[in-house]
Amino acid sequence: MKKRKKIFLYSFLIILYICLLGFVCFLMLRPPLISVVMPTYNRVDLLPRAIESILNQTVSDFEFIIVDDGSTDNSVQLIQAYQSSDSRIRLIQNKQNCGIACSRNIGMDAARGKYLAIMDSDDYSEPNRLEKSLAFFKKHPDYTAVNSIYYEMGREAKGPNNWVPPKRWEIIYHFANYYTNLAMFDLDFARKHHLRYDESLISAEDYDFWSRMWLAGGKLGMINEPLLRLRRHSSYGKEYYDTILSMRKVISAKLLARFGISKEDAYEANRCKLMKQMIDANIKKKIVNQYALVFTYEQECTHPVLPEGTLYIKHFDFVDYFFPLSGSLYMRAETKEKYEKIRESGNEIIFKNPAGEEELYRRQSGNIFALVEDLE
Repeated sequence: MKKRKKIFLYSFLIILYICLLGFVCFLMLRPPLISVVMPTYNRVDLLPRAIESILNQTVSDFEFIIVDDGSTDNSVQLIQAYQSSDSRIRLIQNKQNCGIACSRNIGMDAARGKYLAIMDSDDYSEPNRLEKSLAFFKKHPDYTAVNSIYYEMGREAKGPNNWVPPKRWEIIYHFANYYTNLAMFDLDFARKHHLRYDESLISAEDYDFWSRMWLAGGKLGMINEPLLRLRRHSSYGKEYYDTILSMRKVISAKLLARFGISKEDAYEANRCKLMKQMIDANIKKKIVNQYALVFTYEQECTHPVLPEGTLYIKHFDFVDYFFPLSGSLYMRAETKEKYEKIRESGNEIIFKNPAGEEELYRRQSGNIFALVEDLE
């Protein structure tokens, strides 16, 4: 009898051990809910803050894929030090530098989560970024990606960038990228529609990626709460900004083509003329909200004409709000030096006309963002 009890006890313990082992294996092999992908290249001084901003998230069910793009500083050693104390970090080392788009694709291919969150190694996330993003998807399961407004590092005292209501956002997105690269998206949707970052682009790869996701039927959401802190780099030369502008024009032309707008017009016509064509075509096509489209056109294009040569800007994040509107999203070369000087001082108005146009600008630019709440 005692022998039978011992056998029973041993059998029970063995079964319990096997069950516990199986449970542990399940936890280890179960894919994480979120994959965070962060490419980096020679940013050893900025990496700690970026890495810790992810490791200290209020949500813990994630893997953190860091793709080192051939760094020649001590980035790899620093990442390995973090990796030794946190198993959620997965380090991928590119044999040679292949660029941001290529590195994001490598991270995307390795990702196992349901959602993929993009991170840059010179920025950082607020502790509740992932939690708030997950809550958004739970509340809006029909959305494909979610982003948030953000603070610009060094300019936090000015507050976060402007919130743009969704129906207005759908209008202005046809002309420039108002969706930062640091978003979270449904990885299954991206793979189903073969969405990857275009490695042939040397800039605007994020605008291209989100545009193709949108054209594939995805819905891009925005949280009206600053969950990110982005670093702006203003030391690049004129050629760099010219390249960005050219790439944006190409992507914008693809979006405008849905309204029957030709490439020639998309490249050459100014924003107001293009919006007028959109209004006429949208009556039948119904691509965007017609009321929001007309409202945006009236606010941006029917204001009193300001003196020739007077250029205004509200904020660096909205560099295409020029008065009067020009065909370019950036200032002409002869104004770049003045632009950089005034931007560094933190002023919002680039050229100040003594005839009272500054007050007119402030009043009208305020209306653009204050009177569109009914368009949500």
